[in-house]
Amino acid sequence: MPGVRSATRANGVKPMSESSRRTDDEILTSREAMALLKIGRTKLWQLTRDSSVPAYRLGHGPGAVLRYKRSELIAWLDQNRVG
Repeated sequence: MPGVRSATRANGVKPMSESSRRTDDEILTSREAMALLKIGRTKLWQLTRDSSVPAYRLGHGPGAVLRYKRSELIAWLDQNRVG
């Protein structure tokens, strides 16, 4: 479009668009996984604890966090389709 400049960072690199950042191998936080699956924190924890949903633990002890792969959550949804 005439007169419209695309945003470029100081280092000359264009920032990625939201759609290009979302890949199948995107790593999600628990909050993002809950939003993707449309479930609450307790339900996500139950599914994770029971190894129903694949998750990755980062760190050890009480400060460890969980991460999820978008592609694996989508595959899990497909495998658990009703009907």
